[in-house]
Amino acid sequence: MYESIKKLVKSIVPTSFIRKNDKLLRKVVSISYRGDEYECNVCGFTMSKFIVLSNGNKLCPKCGSLPRTRRLWQLIESEIEGKEILHFSPSKSMSDRIAKSNLKNYVTTDYEDEFEADKRHDIQAIDEPDNSFDIIICYHVLEHIPEDRKAMSELYRVLRTGGVCFIQTPFKDGDIYEDDSITTPEGRLEHFGQNDHLRIYSADGLKSRLVEAGFSTEVKEFIEKNDNHLGLKEREIVIIALK
Repeated sequence: MYESIKKLVKSIVPTSFIRKNDKLLRKVVSISYRGDEYECNVCGFTMSKFIVLSNGNKLCPKCGSLPRTRRLWQLIESEIEGKEILHFSPSKSMSDRIAKSNLKNYVTTDYEDEFEADKRHDIQAIDEPDNSFDIIICYHVLEHIPEDRKAMSELYRVLRTGGVCFIQTPFKDGDIYEDDSITTPEGRLEHFGQNDHLRIYSADGLKSRLVEAGFSTEVKEFIEKNDNHLGLKEREIVIIALK
């Protein structure tokens, strides 16, 4: 129901109006979800339930955070004070939350202009100096990138020594699956799960390519109960890449 209503609203209301009034619209939606059974750690809203999307993801009715957003905030909350951060394709809920923190510098970027961001960097040729950032967030980006190895080298270049890059994509078991001959949206949807994805990584496969780029990496797997208080995924993988 939520997704149908959202699609209808987007079809009749200008995107600029929705972006400008996003917080007000979500505040109205969240009224009927108030309670104390669950909590969003990104915005602090407590609720009787999450909005459950068709793919099973649990959406915060107040700020729109997804399970992966709430997991990410768990990982970085204690790490970001005084840091310089580069954030690719940031969700509004996460960029708002990070921007409220005590940071030295926070740069958001989205090449396709699908998300609100400061810049439009091509991740395959990032227009930033070497060793510029302490933390990079690269969530659900690399699976869209034609030259992903070049993108990983660029992430390594702009990250400072001792810095960390938080990376996530959809993952599968086995090897990375990619096929350059699959070029249509329909073919990509069938083979890679989304019409603008170019591959499906395995965690080990992505780790291997990051190591080739110079990173040392850790694959972190999280297991949760289905009814956990923060609405996190039952199983989730995040790759921590260190320089």
